[in-house]
Amino acid sequence: MNGFAALQRRLASLSDPRTLAELHNLAGRDVAELVDAGFAGEHDPNGDPWLPSRAAQKEGRKTLRKIGNLQDGIQWKADSRGVVFQTTGKANRYARYHQDGTRRMPQRQFLPEGEIPLPYERKLVATFRDYFQSRFG
Repeated sequence: MNGFAALQRRLASLSDPRTLAELHNLAGRDVAELVDAGFAGEHDPNGDPWLPSRAAQKEGRKTLRKIGNLQDGIQWKADSRGVVFQTTGKANRYARYHQDGTRRMPQRQFLPEGEIPLPYERKLVATFRDYFQSRFG
C-alpha cells in the first residue's frame, strides 16, 4: 500500500500548477536555445539550411542577421498553462514574411510550427527525463 500511495502522490504532482510551470519554463528555455542555434547555423527547426540571402552574401554576413532585430525580437513566456513564443518590436514587421516566405522571398522558417521537429523533440525529451529523474529518482 505504501508504494502505491507514493505513486499516487507523484502522479498527482504532475498536474500541480507549479510542476507544470517548471516543465513549461524548461521547454521554453530549450526551444529558445534551439531557435538561436538555427539563426547561428542558418537552418530551419528541422535542420534544413535556409537558402542564402543574396544581400547577406554580397555583404559577407549571415542570412537574417543584418542587425539582429528578428532574432532579438523573439521572446517567450511560460506559466502553468503552457509556453508562448512571439515576436516583438521591429521583428513584428517582417517575421511572418521570413517564417512563411512570399512569392519573391524563400521561406526561412525560424520557429517550429505544427509537429515538433525531431531535434526539438530529442532535446525536450532529454530535459524532461532529467527533470523527472531529479524530482522522483
